[in-house]
Amino acid sequence: MNSSIVTDSVKDAWARTRALLLTQRDIGRWLKYGFIAMLGATAMRGSGGMNFSTPMGPSGESGDDWYWGGPEGMGPEVIDAFRAAAEWLAANIANLVMLAIGLLTVWLIVWIAFLYIRSVFRFIFVEAVAAPREPRIDASFHRHTRVGLSLLLWNFVLALIPLALIILALVPILSSIGLIASGKPAGAVVGVGGIFGLISVIFFAMLLLMMGRGLTDDFLVPAMYARKCGVMDGWRHVARAWQGELGNVIFFYLLKIVLAIGVGIVTAIVGLASLLLLIGPVLSLGGIVALIAMSGMDPRAAITIFGGPALITMVLGGIAYGYIVSVALLPVSVFFQAYSLAFVGKLDRSLRTI
Repeated sequence: MNSSIVTDSVKDAWARTRALLLTQRDIGRWLKYGFIAMLGATAMRGSGGMNFSTPMGPSGESGDDWYWGGPEGMGPEVIDAFRAAAEWLAANIANLVMLAIGLLTVWLIVWIAFLYIRSVFRFIFVEAVAAPREPRIDASFHRHTRVGLSLLLWNFVLALIPLALIILALVPILSSIGLIASGKPAGAVVGVGGIFGLISVIFFAMLLLMMGRGLTDDFLVPAMYARKCGVMDGWRHVARAWQGELGNVIFFYLLKIVLAIGVGIVTAIVGLASLLLLIGPVLSLGGIVALIAMSGMDPRAAITIFGGPALITMVLGGIAYGYIVSVALLPVSVFFQAYSLAFVGKLDRSLRTI
């Protein structure tokens, strides 16, 4: 084991971070790299007015008796409401199922497209850190479409492995529930043991997924970028680089944990400070809701008029918030990416990019 490989990687990563972001104050580069890092870095519903007066019934009685119909009328009205809802659902069940399938399909397509874009931007971010010149986002996206698709498919396979373990573990937990329900002391003990075993399997599956993603980000992605290859060839290059270097790989992760703890303090401070940016939008949204309530506008009309713009505003606000945080934490993202690139390059010269 040669620990200098790891420590020299830290020095190279810091030098690369300084050269990219801290030596010259280039605001344009920060904003551009912040956008790339946001996507590619790892360090990522009855009518009547609404008002504040007490509602009065037709006979001038208190609002509670009018709303509930009095103690005698509460039961029948509630039952009628449920019956009407059930009849409406029964009459429109086919349309509702088709609508649900359509919405689920659209959501699935959008989700997969977003994951694909993130996979491509994963390599764009690596290029932004490793390349001697600033990459053009459009040209870099075109260069990495194939490897981005390969990475996306690999991440799907990686996620299916722990999912399969959890599904297989459901068989013993069903048996454990049956043993507990039997009322026999021995069965209860075995059943409780089976439940704890399931929890252990779930924990192991999540740990396996975290390890797989960590190795993918720290080793597979740099190898795929350096060799312009797919997942299988990338793992072959990683396996070759690891030969006789297990101690250095372990030391790489131990030092990364130590560095992450130190950087975590700065990240927490930035995260808390960034929450102040949300105070204004939240207060504004609350003021708008209060004005709508005081105006006595029909709730359905208010949702129709303001619901769409409010949803779009919240989505765009969330994107803007994530972008601002990404820009603020850009040195952290660049440093850890450069750390893995430098280390992989020292393990195997054919994988050297910085």
